[in-house]
Amino acid sequence: MELHRLLTFLGVGLLIATFALNYNVDVDSEEFNYAYVTGIAMLAVFMASFVLFNKDRWSKSKK
Repeated sequence: MELHRLLTFLGVGLLIATFALNYNVDVDSEEFNYAYVTGIAMLAVFMASFVLFNKDRWSKSKK
């Protein structure tokens, strides 16, 4: 399986974990919400997947 596809599946898993952490935990406004950690990791993984998927297409369009 290609790396960008594996990163996409990992991003979907992080998305599910983010929703689970955000909605299943009662967090006061003063406590740290761990859903932010998985959310930021999810965004980074999706961005890396997007760049890897489009890297070849960007180099072909410049020629």
